Amino acid sequence: MKKRMYYWVDEKYIDKPIISEAILKTKIMVNILMAKIMPQESFLIIELNGNKNQINEALDILEHYGEIEDIPKIIERKDDKCIDCGACVIHCPVKAISQDKEYNVIFDDKECIGCKNCVKICPVKAIDVFDIY
Repeated sequence: MKKRMYYWVDEKYIDKPIISEAILKTKIMVNILMAKIMPQESFLIIELNGNKNQINEALDILEHYGEIEDIPKIIERKDDKCIDCGACVIHCPVKAISQDKEYNVIFDDKECIGCKNCVKICPVKAIDVFDIY
């Protein structure tokens, strides 16, 4: 199970190893997708990978030191424009785009990292990728 989120650390905890604490206490895998650490503020985009209990325990730890907000949908297919050509499939570095048995293009927004390779290659401009940073 994966969960992506924005995370703001309260300024009084900026020098505390919060992510390390969450990892050590819950054995969760953490992917830091983006981080901005400054003396007055700390902002991260993180992805937690683990089972439901691990994620909930890690969220409890993280919420103790700051604020969490779920990341909304990253990728969207415009059904009225998409011709299911599959050009986007081979350009996705994380395999968030695939085709089913009928060759319909399928998007997995939980896997999408927002790189926009698919947007650049789509011949009919049928894909929107929303900035998460």
